[in-house]
Amino acid sequence: MVVFQWLGESVVVLTGFALPGPLVGMLLLLVTLSFVDRLFVFLDKTGNLLIGNLSLMFIPISVGAFFLNREIYQQFPAILSLIFLSTIGVIFFMAILVKELLNRD
Repeated sequence: MVVFQWLGESVVVLTGFALPGPLVGMLLLLVTLSFVDRLFVFLDKTGNLLIGNLSLMFIPISVGAFFLNREIYQQFPAILSLIFLSTIGVIFFMAILVKELLNRD
């Protein structure tokens, strides 16, 4: 929510914290979600809608890939392997994180 990013930026400007404003905003959102259940339901619906349409956000990237110059094609195997390995790493990390969070309950 943009409001929490704005609040985080405001807190950083007013207090002089050495943290980025969006990070402070996310912490404020976390604290708010811990106490207000009604807001969590709203964010759950919004988040599911965004995740459901996530593929639409990659259309400009895939269209731009058609206009790459020849030099990028030389680095294409390295780019693909990096994308593949980072995706596997994120999936592995999230699996461990979810497993640990479920074991706490």
